[in-house]
Amino acid sequence: VNAISAGPIKTLAAAGISGFSNILQVYRDRAPLRRNVELGEVADAALFLLGPASRAITGEIVMVDAGYHAIGI
Repeated sequence: VNAISAGPIKTLAAAGISGFSNILQVYRDRAPLRRNVELGEVADAALFLLGPASRAITGEIVMVDAGYHAIGI
């Protein structure tokens, strides 16, 4: 089993979260790539994990978060 840990993504469901715009701004300011994650990037990671290129990968959590996980907060 593998998993994807995505950064915050602007969706209809996220619009119901109080202060979500602030969360997006903080992410954009602090992430090493200086941007937010796009839905297509998460989909690309999922396709990779479902495809034959990842056949020897198991038990991993793939971070799709523009590098935010690496800053140590």
